[in-house]
Amino acid sequence: MVDMLDQWHRWLSLLVASAACGSSSPAAIDGALGDDAAAIDAAIDAPRGLVCGGQPLCETFDTLATGALANNATIGGFRADVQPGGTLAIDTTRAYSGTHSLKAHIDGGGGGGGRLWASGGALFAPTRRHLYGRFMMWNANDASSIHWTLFGASGVVPAGSPSAGHTTTYLFSAADDKKFMAVFYDNQTQQDCWNHATEPVPVATATDHWTCVAFEADADAIHYRMSLDGRAISSFSVDTTGQGCLNAAGTTPWYGPAFSQFYLGAMSFHPMSGPLDVWFDDLVVDTVPVSCP
Repeated sequence: MVDMLDQWHRWLSLLVASAACGSSSPAAIDGALGDDAAAIDAAIDAPRGLVCGGQPLCETFDTLATGALANNATIGGFRADVQPGGTLAIDTTRAYSGTHSLKAHIDGGGGGGGRLWASGGALFAPTRRHLYGRFMMWNANDASSIHWTLFGASGVVPAGSPSAGHTTTYLFSAADDKKFMAVFYDNQTQQDCWNHATEPVPVATATDHWTCVAFEADADAIHYRMSLDGRAISSFSVDTTGQGCLNAAGTTPWYGPAFSQFYLGAMSFHPMSGPLDVWFDDLVVDTVPVSCP
């Protein structure tokens, strides 16, 4: 094996050469490197660190004990929500930084899954009307269902709103077309609304590993925003209403709550087309915009 620095120089040379020839795809470069491609890839994707400082919610999962989590178990300030047909674990298979990450699994042909809920603490004392955040995601499968969710925030709608006193949730989800979908749900009226995006949920490949998912949930303005690796997903954006609703007129606003809870994981409300395995790492939720690494 050649020295790592020499490999790095070779990779740069190939990148320049491939660009000059009109091809700069990772597959072309990896093919040219042959047996050294894995070493170069490992060097490029070497562990990165998240520094948790003043953020009200920041989790690298590295200080949490590894292993499967039971339903309602508490760990590191989170509560585990694990439903039949799924599992949730602090895992060492892969990590964006450090050695631990959160792994959620859903069986093929069924629903359920697992997610971590955060409530109270610095982020939700007091409750918030406007949240920003980001996390790293590795999705191993392109399985789908009518609706499975990755993350979201919920709480009680404050006084002054037509939905005052209702518990509502802003869900950042995926649909059966394997693309992202914004969802709103009102526990009292069962108002269940959606907005389908044109952006596919990324699936990890040999040359496409971790994806940074950044988001904004603004209950005052009634809008959702999401970006992947710093690229805004405009088709996902919601402003007041989406594309349709059940149990309410499609024009009914998505009245947001005073957020008091946040969840992260994989939970399907309908049977999955196949098994789903998703890893999450380096979670930050704040009251100011959070950038991707």
